[in-house]
Amino acid sequence: MTTTNKTATKKTTTKKQQGEKPMKTKKSKSEKFVEIANIRMVKTLRLIDRVGALADKSRYDYTDEQADKIKEALQSALAELVNKFEHGEKEEKPVFRI
Repeated sequence: MTTTNKTATKKTTTKKQQGEKPMKTKKSKSEKFVEIANIRMVKTLRLIDRVGALADKSRYDYTDEQADKIKEALQSALAELVNKFEHGEKEEKPVFRI
């Protein structure tokens, strides 16, 4: 008859093993802005480039009116963006006065 000798090992669990997220250091508003702006600008510029690829007449057929609608929509969106940065995101609502 053969006997096996098992040694008991103590299992230690860490927060990571228990499914908890590690503690994060709180980022400042400026740090968050830079981080998110870098991500969003790369995506936005890539998408604008893709819209620009639609101007390739050898691949696509479009009317001047269709092109004008795209250009106007982009110009309008850019004007709104510039306005937000010049005046802040929050719109100033008129104050009621008698």
